[in-house]
Amino acid sequence: KSNIPFYYNEYKSYLRSMYGIRRDQPRTRKRNKGEIDEDKHGNKIYLNINRGLKEKLLKDKEMILTHKHVVKIPVKYNVEQILSDFLSNEKSENSAYFKNNISFDMTNGLRNYFNHRFATELTYKPELTQISRLDKNKVVYSELFGCVHLLRLLLCIGRLITSKEFDELSFRWLSHHFQRLIDFIAANKEKYLSMDNYVPLT
Repeated sequence: KSNIPFYYNEYKSYLRSMYGIRRDQPRTRKRNKGEIDEDKHGNKIYLNINRGLKEKLLKDKEMILTHKHVVKIPVKYNVEQILSDFLSNEKSENSAYFKNNISFDMTNGLRNYFNHRFATELTYKPELTQISRLDKNKVVYSELFGCVHLLRLLLCIGRLITSKEFDELSFRWLSHHFQRLIDFIAANKEKYLSMDNYVPLT
């Protein structure tokens, strides 16, 4: 069991302002990739994480908790670069999300939340030693850390954001767009998720 705690009230508030308002009666829809998952408390975003990404995340957990290795920082492809690449890809595909500035809003929200809550919510306990050596007044986590930590954030967003907090159309757009980011990362996993990028924790 992961020992990473996640609290998403701040980010959910940001998303509500970005995508829509709360609706009283969430409608149950068939669970599809990037859409929703029926839940007694409302409908949650269902993000499809393919086998390749799951294997990378399991290996990451093993490296940190079992072998006491941490990601070597700064990583080659940090969160800033990944989000920039994703926006470039959305533009090249003439995505409706890009044209309506939704891509910018989503990536800005992810970046801000990543930096604000990184040390308290997106790390395993052994990583805290590494983080404690950084200058908290100067560090920008999205410039030092990369894809595996971004995936940790995305995985829990899918489980914790429910349709009760959005109107139906906004919830669909939100679900689809998070899935597009996951799919982009999956298509580039060998580039962004190198298992050689770990060093012993000292």
